[in-house]
Amino acid sequence: MLPRDLLTRCAQNFPNKIAYYCGDRSATWSQMDQRADQLAAGLQQLGISQGDTVAILTHETIEVYEHFFACMKIGAVRVSLNWRYAAEEMRHVLKDSNAKAVIVQARCRETIEPLLPELVKAGILVVGYGGDHGLELDYEAVVENGRANAPQCPTIAPDDALFISYTSGTSGLPKGVVLTHHGLHDTVVYSVLSMGFAPDDVWYMPAASAWVVIAMNVWGLANGMTHVLPDGDFEVTQFLHDMSRYRVTVPLMVPTMLRWLAREYRSGKYDLSSVRMIAFGSSPSSPALIREVSETFGCDLVQTYGMTEATGGWITFMTPKDYREALTVDSDRLKSVGRCGVHFEASIRSEDGAELAPNQTGELWVRGVPVMKEYLNLPEKTAEVFPGDGWMRTNDIARKDEDGYIYLLDRKNFLIITGAVNVFPSNVDAVLALHEDVEEVAVVGVPHPDWGEAVVAVVKAREDSELTQAKLLEVCEGRLSKPEIPKLVLFVDEALPKTLSAKLRKKDIRSWILDNPSLVPWSMEEA
Repeated sequence: MLPRDLLTRCAQNFPNKIAYYCGDRSATWSQMDQRADQLAAGLQQLGISQGDTVAILTHETIEVYEHFFACMKIGAVRVSLNWRYAAEEMRHVLKDSNAKAVIVQARCRETIEPLLPELVKAGILVVGYGGDHGLELDYEAVVENGRANAPQCPTIAPDDALFISYTSGTSGLPKGVVLTHHGLHDTVVYSVLSMGFAPDDVWYMPAASAWVVIAMNVWGLANGMTHVLPDGDFEVTQFLHDMSRYRVTVPLMVPTMLRWLAREYRSGKYDLSSVRMIAFGSSPSSPALIREVSETFGCDLVQTYGMTEATGGWITFMTPKDYREALTVDSDRLKSVGRCGVHFEASIRSEDGAELAPNQTGELWVRGVPVMKEYLNLPEKTAEVFPGDGWMRTNDIARKDEDGYIYLLDRKNFLIITGAVNVFPSNVDAVLALHEDVEEVAVVGVPHPDWGEAVVAVVKAREDSELTQAKLLEVCEGRLSKPEIPKLVLFVDEALPKTLSAKLRKKDIRSWILDNPSLVPWSMEEA
């Protein structure tokens, strides 16, 4: 079966059940299936065929999922442009993915405006929706044009590309992770099974759909449950109101959101009596935060670990039973991200690829159907992460105990996760180095009480320059997304520490900041 088959079954079996709530709007499973059919047929009338890429630039709306489902129907490839992207990043994604069309929400028209002449010249169709978009093609007109005829649904192979999720790349531009129909199917079905969802659950995952996490907002394909979408973007008070309004039973949050949620919930203004379980993941969670959440909400907890290259799919699961035991008996297990789901295999390997014994530290390798097909147009990068026999290197340092529980210890390459957004320091290094007064720069992540980690730049300025943080950050405008821009710049007089091969010792630079907490204007201990 393919994901499009699951949508058809949901429409047949739960025709009048709400599939999506979004603000004052809602759509049933039969309506989602019908609208997806009409959009798919309308796109085909515009010349979109199997294998063509159809991009979308939008905040959170129900149309995001109509578009995704339409791509499933006709074998088109879904790509999302993050509305936070700079123009150069959008240009790269559209060119790299060979987009044939892009759907643009009216409120994002200004963002893509500089690229419109290029898109028209390249023959890329631009379709507007959601208000006065001022574009030649209108989304609702495309849907209406597709009403008369059913879409032509071609034969689709399980490993055909379904969507490409762009993530930060070491070259300074996003790299495309190619994900398949079969991979999404397994992610949806086995994640729902492993987390213990029921058909009557109401699921609220408020992260931006521009990332691979869109996969989590189609989990209802496995059992017909209802999803709640943020109306536009995540905002903590609105999120809590939505949970009460729609009687959400299971929300998912990243640790940063958990901190905000717990603080606001303690105000006593919200009714969350419907919540039976809180799911969290995406970035490390401290035992102190886990205990705080458990005490604040008094419900079951489940933690997951996943990655874009695994269809965003959760590889491991720390179950409610695991947490009840960890909170009362084995507190060290609070540091675990749980055990591998049955749709994945996990192995801890040495640098030379040898499998290690329990409790030894090495790199986590995973294998399973949801593993990506490739990095788009990056064969060398793809070869680096696929050592053979279906295994994929995660670049995460971990250990696995005798009971199969996995503990993430560090992230190779010093990936920074700030507010659940992945930031590669090398991208930020390259941009800051564009300033003529920068002699050396090293970007690292340090603990932050609200964002999990903060991007911090350590800079040695050129002699006799008058470089300031404000002047340096001006070079970031239009080149970096907001999460990538450093929250703090620390200026030093001495050369930055290096290895014998002249590589920066980023671990030592980060340790220097951790050992001198007065260098930063926030409390790293509360992070």
